[in-house]
Formats: sequence, structure tokens, C-alpha cells
Amino acid sequence: MGRLHKLWNLSRREKGLLCEAGILCLTAKVSVHTMPFGHIERYLRAHWGGGAADTCDPHEDIRLIRLALARAERLFRWKAPCLSRSIAEFIMLRRRGIPAALYLGVKVIENSALSAHAWVEAGAAGADRDGVGYASVLGIGQVSVQSRPLPRSSELA
Repeated sequence: MGRLHKLWNLSRREKGLLCEAGILCLTAKVSVHTMPFGHIERYLRAHWGGGAADTCDPHEDIRLIRLALARAERLFRWKAPCLSRSIAEFIMLRRRGIPAALYLGVKVIENSALSAHAWVEAGAAGADRDGVGYASVLGIGQVSVQSRPLPRSSELA
């Protein structure tokens, strides 16, 4: 009963974001498991990859979107992989005109194994760097002029 009470007490905006986050996370998760990533990448670039008008203060929107994604994971009792969650977050941010970039990166861990990770940088400065230690191999969207450039293929070798 406590979960239902908490859900009921959310503001209308937070309920809408929660529904959107749940639908997008599920859609992204199914897409990642059933479609080649090239199709997903082309869709994201075609529909959400262009420049965005920087809103006056998107920090509250960014915070609410990330909170809605976390709530959706808890409510529906699934742990979304970083790629699915990042795709959902990227689309939610771009729908609101907030500058965002989706990055996919890799890093070498022990025993020369590779670790892959996906993250989203949002807002004017792109300061929320979840991908520390990862070399970006793919970026979709644009945060700002100050955001880090993608490495050249010669730098990855």
C-alpha cells in the first residue's frame, strides 16, 4: 500500500514523466534486444540527434527526468541496462529541447578485457560525466560547443 500511496502523491508532472520513462525504458530494452544497433543509431540520429535550443534553466527538468527513470526501474522491478536507460533518457531530454548527447564507450579492464558503457551528458555544460575512464567510440547529439570531441579512429588503435 505504501508504493501506491507514494505514487498517488506525486505531482501531475512527475506522474507523466514516470509513465513516459516506463514506456521509453521498455521500448528501448525491447529494441536493444531485438534490433541491430545500426537501426537504433539511425533512428536516434534522424529524429533526436540535431541541435537543441538551450532552455533557460534545464537543471530541474534533468533532475526530474533522471528521478522518473529511477522510479520506473523500482516500480516495474527491472534493472535497465545502461544502454536502454541512456536511450530513454536521451529521448526524454531531447523531447523537451534540452541539449543532450548519448555516448557509448569502452575501456580496458583487468586481463585485457573490454568493458562497455553508455551514458548521457545533458545541459549546457555537459558536466555530468558518467563515463569517466571510458573512451567514447560513438556519440549522438550535441551538448554544447565545450563538450569533448569524439576520438579519431587513429586514437582508438
